[in-house]
Amino acid sequence: MPLNGNPLQFQDIQSILPHRYPCLLVDRVLAAGTCVAEGRLSAIKNVTANDPALWPAGGAFPGVLMVEALAQSTGLLAHYFLGALQEGEHYYFAAIQRARFYRAAHPGDRVHLAVTFVRKRGAIARFRGLATVDGRRICCADFMCARK
Repeated sequence: MPLNGNPLQFQDIQSILPHRYPCLLVDRVLAAGTCVAEGRLSAIKNVTANDPALWPAGGAFPGVLMVEALAQSTGLLAHYFLGALQEGEHYYFAAIQRARFYRAAHPGDRVHLAVTFVRKRGAIARFRGLATVDGRRICCADFMCARK
């Protein structure tokens, strides 16, 4: 399904990523086709009070799951920027580097997930991700994935 300038809805995301609730952490993709053609993707993760991952109950959204949300956004960018997977092909998470955590996301926060393609060598691709709430950085990391 090509990006034609319209946001991807939840059902579209489910058609690309194998994750399902409660493990699917990307609610919407905002990037239009030109952004993806340049190797950039913007997505949204809404943190809700009934999210099973909050700790303690009603508290902060775990940073490690914020990294997972960035990784899932990277998978969506890879799908469109590097091409859809062929039958039997998969992306394998290979590495996370330079992960930094600045503050937590809480119920009611809309987390903006921005991922960028950095480079590709053979089957290995490198991406950079940044998560923000109201323009304030909460988490960033570099990702490597292998296509096999």
